[in-house]
Amino acid sequence: MMTTISITISAPYVTVDEFARVSGMNPRTVKKYVHEGLLPTRKKKITGKHDRSTTLINMTALTLEGAKAFNPELNLMEQ
Repeated sequence: MMTTISITISAPYVTVDEFARVSGMNPRTVKKYVHEGLLPTRKKKITGKHDRSTTLINMTALTLEGAKAFNPELNLMEQ
């Protein structure tokens, strides 16, 4: 018998400040974790008068990591 679990993620990527808000962490701590590679991220390039980028936290990767840690026998299927 196959059990189906549905997980809803409100946003696949969030800013450092938004991650700090929803996790209850200090934004400086989140930035430290990003710098140390402890949080999965991607850069979003912002173009305009001054090119720059912003760091986004990958909430999908964190959710899958948490699900896998909860059940080590969990097999993740991508569709």
